Amino acid sequence: MKHKVTLLEDENYDLDDDIAQEFDLASMKRATEQERKYRAQASGRLVRIAPDVAAVFDTSEAVNEALRALIRLMREIRQASDMKEAA
Repeated sequence: MKHKVTLLEDENYDLDDDIAQEFDLASMKRATEQERKYRAQASGRLVRIAPDVAAVFDTSEAVNEALRALIRLMREIRQASDMKEAA
């Protein structure tokens, strides 16, 4: 694929600006991760857990699986309760 290059002919264009020639990719990656965390928090998807809970669950998937099990249990209890009321 060929790219067309257009040179700026504006004589006010300063090629000696203050933009660094090299970028610190590690700091850019950290900034991207921080932005992602901020967006997740702002959207309500980021959850902080207490240190004692974090000690039990070593991954986010472990936390999710425990919560899914709790949800299933709550549904079963609710269904059993509904069945008792209907009887």
